[in-house]
Amino acid sequence: MARVRFRRSALIALLAPSLALALPPPPATPVATVVEQYHGEYVGDRYRWMEDTASADTRAWFEAQNAYARGILDALPGRAALRGEVATLLSANADVQDVRRAGERVFALKREPGAPSYRLVMRQGLDGAERVVLDPARYRTPAEAAAIDYYAPAPNARLVAAAVSLGGSEAATIHVIDVETGAEVGAPIPRADFGSVSWRFDSAVLYYRQARDLPADADPADKYRDGVARMREFRDGVPGADVAVMGRKVGAGLPISADDSPEVVVSPVSSWALGIVHHGVAREKTVFAVPLTALRGPDTPWRKIVDRSQRVEQVDLRGEWLYLRTGEGAPRYKLVRWSLKSAGLYRVDAAEVVHAESDAILAGFAVAKDALYLNFRDAGVARMTRLEFNFPPVAAPPARRTRGRSPPPVPAKPAGVARASAIALPFAGSISDLVVDPLHAGALARLAGWTEPPGYFAVAPGSGAVARTSLLARSPVAFGDVAVTRTEVASHDGARVPLTIVAPRALARDGRAPILIDAYGSYGYPYEPRFRPWLKAWLDRGGVYAVAHVRGGGEHGREWHLDGQKARKANSWRDLVACADHLVAERWGARERLAIRGGSAGGLTVVNAMELRPELFHAVVSEVGFHDAVRGEFAATGPANVEEFGSVATPEGFRALVAMSAYANAVDGAAYPAVLLTAGYNDPRVLPWDPGKMAARLQAISSGPGGSGRPVLMRTEFAGGHGIDATLDQTIDEVTDVLAFLLWQAGVEGFK
Repeated sequence: MARVRFRRSALIALLAPSLALALPPPPATPVATVVEQYHGEYVGDRYRWMEDTASADTRAWFEAQNAYARGILDALPGRAALRGEVATLLSANADVQDVRRAGERVFALKREPGAPSYRLVMRQGLDGAERVVLDPARYRTPAEAAAIDYYAPAPNARLVAAAVSLGGSEAATIHVIDVETGAEVGAPIPRADFGSVSWRFDSAVLYYRQARDLPADADPADKYRDGVARMREFRDGVPGADVAVMGRKVGAGLPISADDSPEVVVSPVSSWALGIVHHGVAREKTVFAVPLTALRGPDTPWRKIVDRSQRVEQVDLRGEWLYLRTGEGAPRYKLVRWSLKSAGLYRVDAAEVVHAESDAILAGFAVAKDALYLNFRDAGVARMTRLEFNFPPVAAPPARRTRGRSPPPVPAKPAGVARASAIALPFAGSISDLVVDPLHAGALARLAGWTEPPGYFAVAPGSGAVARTSLLARSPVAFGDVAVTRTEVASHDGARVPLTIVAPRALARDGRAPILIDAYGSYGYPYEPRFRPWLKAWLDRGGVYAVAHVRGGGEHGREWHLDGQKARKANSWRDLVACADHLVAERWGARERLAIRGGSAGGLTVVNAMELRPELFHAVVSEVGFHDAVRGEFAATGPANVEEFGSVATPEGFRALVAMSAYANAVDGAAYPAVLLTAGYNDPRVLPWDPGKMAARLQAISSGPGGSGRPVLMRTEFAGGHGIDATLDQTIDEVTDVLAFLLWQAGVEGFK
């Protein structure tokens, strides 16, 4: 392809005058159509050249598009003041995530108010003095910030393994750090992307997962294939060699596929080790087990315990017992246990029931010293239950036969549980972090609501009393008199879709307010209550905020997820359309001021909704969004996502992907609304070419015959990725741009 030069300075100069004038056209985008045949059908791709993101031409196109977007957004009259407001809201309080306990020490990732990134901190007990163990800034470069992707302290709390990546790339390297001195122990471990780490009970062995070392010209889709679980021993604090212990090509090899990812999990209260196999992004796992003493190297005698067809999504250990959260025969999940001393495969019908399926969704569980702590979702709100351990299983009493009648049924008592008690949480919200240590009694839970700021709450053993800890101070951001309404909306096929509405209590309901609807709908992830300080800026300007809990998420359990997946993916955006129609019909706001927003896989939901009903929406935001479903599986993370979206390798998979591809289904001559797309140039999850191609296609339609002429902006963060590792300034800038774009399109005073 011929080199294309883009003139950025001229574009900015054109945009300097008032935006009341007609906007200049976006930078030109070369078309070089590639046509491919799949199962007898032809698919054309106008912008395939963008997939070479290392090309100078591709980079120049993104830079020119970003300059165009910057010129428009920066010229909005209210943006500068809005950025100051957003910065104040997002810097008002510290944030704490991913708390871990080890011995008497408590570790956490913490970002201080106004600080750029999260640091790893440690305190002695919940109320001890806090100090920094690892500041990722020590690994940063002049061009890219560093972030801690995941970590785990050793059980004795003397060492901690932390995975660090640069520039939002999530290309992680594991560093083992001496907690007392901060010194690095042993050589760093590269290629540890999307991984996890686990320590043996004696803190002498670290288990981790590592990708292969491939040549630079390898097929991108091979990047994460045939990953290996390894161990590194530390004798008297001195690291030894790295030894492979699990993988498809390790030793005799496991019966797993190249796209599966192995992981070793151990517990300080069990003499067994688990080999958990992740099948891409699928929630169901395959589980192997081995006595801990036999976990030594490539010839480890792994024994298969659970097959992925048995719908087990979470496991943990205690003694000989394997605890399993399963959806087999229980769409809202139940908790069972299985003795690892049993011969053969686990069977749900032979397992001991610890907690039967209930009306609420069992979202997770954790094993503490005193009890199992269970996290439920009940109508969108978290509940907790404590199941106190009773080592000898309690047998049900014999039923007494009554003359002439069948004996009354006797409910089986939960296996291994002495008593169950509900934990009274302080407010309605969601639990995003349930923290336990198998060697300590009690639990910690990170609880937050739509308008209630997050906090870490300690659950006392025995009494179950809940008290806020000092780990995370209460945010000073207050939403004022705001009401949260939860309702259900009938979708196109009669399915009842949950809809959350957050609005000023004094809202007139006269059909004039701006509305912003968020939607996601993939991977079985529920859109749970979360506290977003920036939302105050939208609500204070008279806006209404809503979340459409569309199918593909996990709001109603496993079936809700499957009903928005693969060939049934269209339910996700048809649910969103139904919720939007409802909000307008019920006069929450104006159709002419209605916007939708989605991120990552949520981009597929919102852009398809726009294409289905372009007249319904006035603005659309897709942040690091997925749109080109046909080409997605050829990226590095593409094979993992086949589990969620399907593959072009089969005729039915190909047809489903074409049907859901927002990029493939954009129509010339359609009058689409204004659109803002964002990308991170280092994004490993949704590569920047995907939103780039979507932006180019929509720009061509908007400016073509029959097009709406409305703006399509492509915003790119060149030192960022998917947003997970974003610095505070990067977050402030993107939130400001999204809000400014929405307020502009809604015609809010100060942004016209």
